[in-house]
Amino acid sequence: MKLVNLEAAINKRPFRPFEIRVDSEVIPVTHPDQLLFAEAKSTLVVVDPQDHVHILDVEQISKIRLLPRRTTSAPRSKPGLQA
Repeated sequence: MKLVNLEAAINKRPFRPFEIRVDSEVIPVTHPDQLLFAEAKSTLVVVDPQDHVHILDVEQISKIRLLPRRTTSAPRSKPGLQA
């Protein structure tokens, strides 16, 4: 994985959740605060939604997959006059 691709996913605004794939493991990233670079950005620390800590060598990351955008909830009815 190229560092520039990982940084692009992290810095995307508005942030879009993604998955990090390392070997057969899939780590969901739902917020950029779950991530921390260390050691000149060669090491990535990820705290997943279950509070498990993953320490990864950036070169170990095989793929990043953007997750589908959340669908908005049902449209709100517009307030109107009631008879």
